[in-house]
Amino acid sequence: MNAQYLVVFALVLGCSLYALWTLMPAVWRRALASRLLRLPQPAWLHTSLQKATTAGAGCDCSGCDKVARPAHPAPAQVIRFHPKPKG
Repeated sequence: MNAQYLVVFALVLGCSLYALWTLMPAVWRRALASRLLRLPQPAWLHTSLQKATTAGAGCDCSGCDKVARPAHPAPAQVIRFHPKPKG
C-alpha cells in the first residue's frame, strides 16, 4: 500500500465524517454526542461535544435562534428607479 493511498483514504474518511455530522438531524447529533462524551477524548473534542449536546446547538451561526426580533417592524421604504435618458 502506497503512502499516497493512505493520505487520500484519511482525507476522504475525514471529509465523509464531517459531512455526515453536519447533515445529520439535530436530534441524532445530540444523542450521538452524549454517547461519545462517555469515551476518553482530548479536551477540545470534549468541549465541542458538550456544546453539541445542548438543546439550542444548531448551526452555530447568528441565525434565527440568536437574533432578537424587533417589537415593531420597520416601516416600508419606497424605492425609486431613475432610468437613463435615451440620447
